[in-house]
Amino acid sequence: MSTAFADWEKDAQGRLKVWPLAAFSTALFANERGGVRLEIAAPVNAGDSVPALQLALDPAQLRSLSEALADAADQLDRINKAAGSA
Repeated sequence: MSTAFADWEKDAQGRLKVWPLAAFSTALFANERGGVRLEIAAPVNAGDSVPALQLALDPAQLRSLSEALADAADQLDRINKAAGSA
């Protein structure tokens, strides 16, 4: 599932607001949900915590996210392979 860029958050110049991934971790909650913590590589002041998005997902959402990430990786592999053979 992909989202149109029109729905993505943008800065004042209209550029997509995206951050590099610094780290991620997962957890299980009460044998019902999977947790995903995505830490972003953004400037942090001394003593501040690392900015992160923390999600609790049910099994179907975890599978859907996993499939979407794998699909994006596959698309990048195809694009880079085609660019390398050109």
